[in-house]
Amino acid sequence: MNLSVKKTQVTTAAGDVVDVPVTLEEQPCLSGRATVLFVTAECPAGFDPDRAVLLWPELPRAPYLAIENHSPFWCRPAWGEDTAGLAERVQELLLTREDDYLAVLPLVGDTFKTVLTGTPEGGALRIYAGAPVKVCRRQPVCVVMAGKEPLQLLFDVARAAAEVLRLPMRQDKKVHDLFNTLGWCSWDAMQIRVDEAGMLQKAAEFKAKNVPVQYAIFDDMWADVPRLSRIPRDASYSEMVEAMHESRMRRFEGDPVRFPHGMKAAVERLHAAGIPHAGIWFPTTGYWSGMEPGGEADEWQKDNLITTPDGWRVVAPEPDKTAAFFRALCEKVREWGAEFVKIDNQGFHWRYRNIAPVGQSARAVQTAIDDATDDLFDGALINCMGMPNECMFNRRSAVCRCSDDFKPENPAWFIKNVLQCAYNGLLQGQFYVNDWDMWWTDDEQAVKNSVCRAVSGGPVYVSDKIGRTRPEILAPVALKNGRILRPDESAVPTEDCLLKSPVKSGKVFKIRNRVGGNALVAAFDIDGENRPVSGFVSPENAGLSRGRYAFYEYFTKQAGILEAGEALPLSLTGRDDFRLYTFAPLESGVAVVGRTDLYVGVGAVTERAHDRVTVCENGPVGFICERALTFADENGNALPAERNGLLSVVTGQTIRFK
Repeated sequence: MNLSVKKTQVTTAAGDVVDVPVTLEEQPCLSGRATVLFVTAECPAGFDPDRAVLLWPELPRAPYLAIENHSPFWCRPAWGEDTAGLAERVQELLLTREDDYLAVLPLVGDTFKTVLTGTPEGGALRIYAGAPVKVCRRQPVCVVMAGKEPLQLLFDVARAAAEVLRLPMRQDKKVHDLFNTLGWCSWDAMQIRVDEAGMLQKAAEFKAKNVPVQYAIFDDMWADVPRLSRIPRDASYSEMVEAMHESRMRRFEGDPVRFPHGMKAAVERLHAAGIPHAGIWFPTTGYWSGMEPGGEADEWQKDNLITTPDGWRVVAPEPDKTAAFFRALCEKVREWGAEFVKIDNQGFHWRYRNIAPVGQSARAVQTAIDDATDDLFDGALINCMGMPNECMFNRRSAVCRCSDDFKPENPAWFIKNVLQCAYNGLLQGQFYVNDWDMWWTDDEQAVKNSVCRAVSGGPVYVSDKIGRTRPEILAPVALKNGRILRPDESAVPTEDCLLKSPVKSGKVFKIRNRVGGNALVAAFDIDGENRPVSGFVSPENAGLSRGRYAFYEYFTKQAGILEAGEALPLSLTGRDDFRLYTFAPLESGVAVVGRTDLYVGVGAVTERAHDRVTVCENGPVGFICERALTFADENGNALPAERNGLLSVVTGQTIRFK
């Protein structure tokens, strides 16, 4: 399809609107089903760093779903009735039309980036570099595509962008096996006061409670940052964060008081205490305000650093220097015996304003991070605070955070998080394994959070304080050996939840994922006034093809069979009322819903034959059939079954049935 542009505008670095030629070029992609737009222009006075070129395309002024970059680091969903009301930085737009939907996905080139923005004249494409560049030469602006089915359209427009930018999609990426296991992170447990003693105490707790945590993350801030020791223990959270963000790193080594034996010894002692793997957190900037001028870290990396106009000492946005910087930091981490890193603050490119174009700085930084972690950790990396499109479209690695930070003991936070993470699955989740962030097992939202993480398709790691882990909350999430049953995709909202905010719609909010030919749907009441909500759940709504399916609901144990086109009515009474459905196809009249004690129990099925099922660990296995079945173990010995309506539950690992 063509994207008609009704008006263009070029602004100089001095803020003047000038009349210079703007050349637009359209090119088909995705076998002609989508169109990519390129722009070329020249401004001898230098383009405005923030509003170099504005394009007003012919967009319907109609109801929309937008994925907006509301901070330098994160995205969230937004809804509206007219594109004039778009936020300043929109990274994807889904619009309704009379007979179909229109998707617009802004892109990033080697110099310029594009976002959608609202203006009184409607939505505009804003192209800028963050620096007074004079030439914009054939920079990709956006991909545009129309379609009848909105979820499929959003997947297809992402595939078109991947084709244009030569990016791998999520399903093409390798996820390190560590992220298929249960983890723990120090942040919400100890925050900036993380220390060796606390890490070991938490490891001992997990061992005593038989919680199979396989990795722990030394999070913010294990390193030598002198100012942190001066923050009062009774400081409020906001006061602490403000002080953190003004602090600088002296040494890329363990704080001498909190890690008296050094980081290598701390990692070794953690392993000896029963947690077999460790990860180390650090920001792209070393610490939040960079390196301490004249400090040991600054001296160590002086050849790779620059001083920004506001006095920050950070990595220079040049490929050879970013490569040397991130490799050096990651080599240190590897020397300590850690197996992966979590690299934070990736959306910091505004710090390079008027130093380097955003396309160049992002490519240098993201490539350096990926190269270092591929080589040193076999790709074991959690990317964090990196959702602006300059980060998203310049990285190869697999796992990325998709929401603002977890807020413990804050019921309103759950709604914010589930909205961010689910709708960010529509964009970032097409390219990356979305990480829904850490959480607490003793938080009042703990069960809902555990369901979300299980269905998310991403890693699962908690951040419980010392002494406060509840093993029963984690039991449905992980196997006894600590492995999680990770679904195949990044969880997304169901189609009927796309174009109206579920906080206001009065409808059940549903997120879905897939496990092979099976599907999962988690349903919540996130009404803004905590009112009852209603809706429907069906296999087709879960993304399965039309057909006959069995269903199993984890919490009520409701089970049955739906004929093609049938749906289950569902009413939820408030925010503490929620459901988790598994949909499984019937084969020869029998559906296997897997381990009934696990949220993603269908993922425990390792083999399914016409008369036999094997699961990856001994436990209760659910069968749904209209006729009575008999069961036996692999040696032919009869197995008792607990039958409830059409559902039979049998305990075993390899189970024969007839």
